[in-house]
Amino acid sequence: MNEELFNEASKSNILSKQLIDKLQESMTYSSISFINWTIEVLKLLKARIERGDKIKDETTGVIYDFYTFRQFVETNFSTYITGQVFNTSIRSQKIYFTLKACPGGYNLLMADSGNEKTYRWISSLSKRFSLVEMIATGIVYVKDNRTDTYQPFISENGKYCKYNKDLGKLTEL
Repeated sequence: MNEELFNEASKSNILSKQLIDKLQESMTYSSISFINWTIEVLKLLKARIERGDKIKDETTGVIYDFYTFRQFVETNFSTYITGQVFNTSIRSQKIYFTLKACPGGYNLLMADSGNEKTYRWISSLSKRFSLVEMIATGIVYVKDNRTDTYQPFISENGKYCKYNKDLGKLTEL
């Protein structure tokens, strides 16, 4: 992300307002890369505090010890990030991610809930099998209703397919 701020976190005894703002700003993006950067920086700060470094918060004047740093993280970041930084069980709150198309691929974005649909039904082939489309990618899958598993639909030419709603047929990629 920002190498200068990462270096500050690894060496400085002052936790600058700019670094704190960047860590908190990364939460608004909900992208896994931003979340992972935040976790990495917070883990680095935690390790420094555990070894005895005195790190002062520029905005509040607090010199962090393990307890006050944990309070800072719990107050300002999600339970997912807190769980990752302090290796605590987050089973009570499961975190879900969705796929979002971006140039060159897909980003994993933290979802608001686990209720967001991943697949859209196309048709039933039989009682056991259905054709579904992954909403984020448009790729067609065969869903085994008995085992609740998905396999990509591959054409006789060995290609993935998309569903063309206007034509009502599958097209090869």
